[in-house]
Amino acid sequence: MLDYYGSITKSFDEIDSELINHFKNKANQSYIKEIIKNLKKENIILNSYSISGWNMFHKSNILLTIDEKILIKTKKNNQKLKTVYCLQNYLNDDIIYRIFNK
Repeated sequence: MLDYYGSITKSFDEIDSELINHFKNKANQSYIKEIIKNLKKENIILNSYSISGWNMFHKSNILLTIDEKILIKTKKNNQKLKTVYCLQNYLNDDIIYRIFNK
């Protein structure tokens, strides 16, 4: 077993492309890059991983974290969309004007 001691490392570019490819059907590529950048700032995604450590331990946790962030953002956006729909269809224009100006 060549990578037993973590001698073969995975680069940032490889990690980024792997994460982007995993979530390409769930979110926009620029949004995934933004999440990855924020996770690196928060030190959730570290500077280096061994290939075996990434595949066995860290990848699943990172995927769950990104998936959770996407779900939270999706939920907030759905709430905003429903609010706007209700405001447009069920309230008078004068009431909307007063709500947004207060």
